[in-house]
Amino acid sequence: MPRRPLRAYLLWLVLVTLLPGVVGASLLFVHQYQKSRAQFERNTMQTVRALVHTVDSKLLQAQVIAQTLSTLDALQDRDFPLVHRQAREALQLAGDGMTAVLRERSGQQILNTAVVYGERLPLEPSDSLEKVFASGRPGISRVFIGKVVGEPTVSVDVPVMIDGSVAYVLSIGVRPGYFDDMLTPRSVSDGARASVVDAGGTIFARNLSPERFVGNRVTDPLFRAMQHQREGIVQSVSQEGVALLTFYSRSEATGWHVAIGMPRSNLNQVLFEPLAALLTGVLLLFAVGLWLAWQIGGRLARSVQALTAPAVALGKGETPPRFTQVHVKEAAEVAEAISAASTLLGERAQALAIKEAELRDAHRMARFGTWHMQLPGGDLFTSESVPHIYGRELPPFDEQRGSVLPEESWQRASALIRELQRTGGSGRLQLQVLHAEGHRIWIDLHCEAVQDGDARVSALRGTIQDVTDRVNAEEALRQADQRKNEFLAMLAHELRNPLAPIASGAQLLGHDTLDPARTRQISGIIARQARHMAGLVDDLLDVSRVTRGLVTLSKVRLDVNEVLAEAMEQVQEPLRQRGHTLTSSLPATPAWVMGDRKRLVQVVGNLLHNAVKFTPAGGKLRVALELDASRLRIVVADNGIGMLPEELDRAFEMFVQGERTPDRTQGGLGIGLALVRSLVQLHGGSVRVESPGQGQGSTFIVTLPRSEARSAGSSAANTPEAGALQQLKVLVVDDNIDAAQVLAMYVSAAGHEVAVEHDPFDALRRAAQFVPDACLLDIGLPGMDGHELARRLRAAPATANALLVAVTGYGQSQDRDASSQAGFDHHLVKPVDMTDLDRILTAAASGAAAAV
Repeated sequence: MPRRPLRAYLLWLVLVTLLPGVVGASLLFVHQYQKSRAQFERNTMQTVRALVHTVDSKLLQAQVIAQTLSTLDALQDRDFPLVHRQAREALQLAGDGMTAVLRERSGQQILNTAVVYGERLPLEPSDSLEKVFASGRPGISRVFIGKVVGEPTVSVDVPVMIDGSVAYVLSIGVRPGYFDDMLTPRSVSDGARASVVDAGGTIFARNLSPERFVGNRVTDPLFRAMQHQREGIVQSVSQEGVALLTFYSRSEATGWHVAIGMPRSNLNQVLFEPLAALLTGVLLLFAVGLWLAWQIGGRLARSVQALTAPAVALGKGETPPRFTQVHVKEAAEVAEAISAASTLLGERAQALAIKEAELRDAHRMARFGTWHMQLPGGDLFTSESVPHIYGRELPPFDEQRGSVLPEESWQRASALIRELQRTGGSGRLQLQVLHAEGHRIWIDLHCEAVQDGDARVSALRGTIQDVTDRVNAEEALRQADQRKNEFLAMLAHELRNPLAPIASGAQLLGHDTLDPARTRQISGIIARQARHMAGLVDDLLDVSRVTRGLVTLSKVRLDVNEVLAEAMEQVQEPLRQRGHTLTSSLPATPAWVMGDRKRLVQVVGNLLHNAVKFTPAGGKLRVALELDASRLRIVVADNGIGMLPEELDRAFEMFVQGERTPDRTQGGLGIGLALVRSLVQLHGGSVRVESPGQGQGSTFIVTLPRSEARSAGSSAANTPEAGALQQLKVLVVDDNIDAAQVLAMYVSAAGHEVAVEHDPFDALRRAAQFVPDACLLDIGLPGMDGHELARRLRAAPATANALLVAVTGYGQSQDRDASSQAGFDHHLVKPVDMTDLDRILTAAASGAAAAV
């Protein structure tokens, strides 16, 4: 079919209409009006569709942000303060107008970036929230008034998957201002009413008077039309009462609408102005004839031709050239629409590029990446963050065997790939892989099948995340839990060992046929086992106080030779029982340090006891003191069971022990070496252990800083002679009848007069009559504790000067401080060391005798 220029057709039209001019002009007027209106409607509908696409993009952008935040490691660990901070930082990069909210299924907000973390948050259930929990898929709510921000809000909700199930829903809340950049004069013509409407017909954004209409439903005619058809044109009256021709379209993806209402007055003006010019031309046709038709035709042709280059540039994504040959208003509007569309597309491309960069950075920081593998070749395409995880570019899957994936990991991944190729679906694995730098890492691999049009699996895709830190943390927790369980079992065993002879001895003492020698033997056994139990408890309390920094050292200048001598004296009995030989190599000159004598003796004593226990009978032990200019080294060596290399690294950890015999005769709680390390560190020193291997003995080396040599002329304190003793009147108060009677029998056997009470109020009345010289008071008494009883005894004239001794099971420093503040002179811990009690009573009796 031949194609002729527009100018030729206009000339023919003029010739035809010269005779039937009026009729022809009328027909042309109607035809041109309909054509212009149709073109106007197409252009406006295209703008509406473009805006719908923009709305989808913005909602998708919010969804992408929510999905990215839902994968935060801190969210998997339920570290909500960290999630709050990271979400705020991410949303600051994303721009204003968005908040992140984490909710439980009940609707209770856990965190909200609109407020400071820790503020009380409301319960905010919704249908959208329930749908996301039920389906596990993202959703978009309808417009609602946010309880925290108090403004119209829409939330884009995504599930937070923890251990394969929806644990929370993370929502990105957007407010009407989120869409302001799309309802601008560039996309909406002057005077038009443009609205963004949610799936329920509620206005969420509006270019004119948004403060009045946002949150209201659209007019009834428009609402009915939206429910009936996805897009169309409807005649309606605006919220302001203006007659409109409204163009609307609904998104297939989100169900949201965009509506642009054109005032009829504007529409008529747009359509009739060119037609009026055309009518004028027809009237002048009779005057100017063909010349005018030629000129008009030329202008129309140039205007249409001028749209060609901008349309081609828009298709290529280039900036449209400036319009200089457009003389027809409709063509000019199309040109402006092309320019506006080009600007919008450019802005969208720029925004998407920024978001993609942010997403790449987020993936890199989270050590998270995506991949796509084409089948059957196995060619692999990954996101930029994946090589950062592996330290290298990934080769095709078949080439990863042995180089990237160890054999076991490769076999598991290969089996999953074959299964997905056969049945489709998805799968998940946790694999160990080889990093390019030589170490191994753990990854969480998620994989799903991609099917082509024939329902065949043509590719696989999924995600990769480095979970090495999480796996290592889980392993550390398992090991710590195992050590805790072993310690509790060991503690139960160690406490039962002394309890057995104590219980048996107590039963034997109840027999009337026992001779005095047998009674003394059983009493000695009970006393030794009670001291052993007290020692176990003291060890636990010691290591607790030291590791928490509650121990204060009483440092003085002392000779380490004396410390070693005292420590070696403590182990003479266990050395004799096991037949060991202990040799020492000490310098002839003093080795001065600034230290706590008791604690340093405890350090060396623990090492010696440890050597005695873990050296078979008849072994050889050695203690040496080595000196240099600034430091000294205490060496404790044995030829015992030794240590494995892996035991050397953990020897000084709490509750860690070497191999034990099945009967556990070696005893101990596994805290001695931990206590040694803590005490040595408090002295500014260090301790280490060496061992050639199992069965080849161990050597412990304690290093301490030396002090300057002691100046001559120090003198020892004089020891006062004990005076003559006097019988004391002693009041024993304890609600435990057996404990009170045993304590009373011991005090009475020491030659003192004893009175016993089990109730604190009875004790006050008895004290007024008995007038005791000393009172032994339990702290945990019924009705009135021992502290209050002590204060009342101090306030009473008869007992104001009496010696008050606290006898209690509590021995922490704060317990001793409390008893001192209550007026006690001494604090003894159950089971009471009778030597300490005898010393206190002897001193009191000596003082009483001196006073006489």
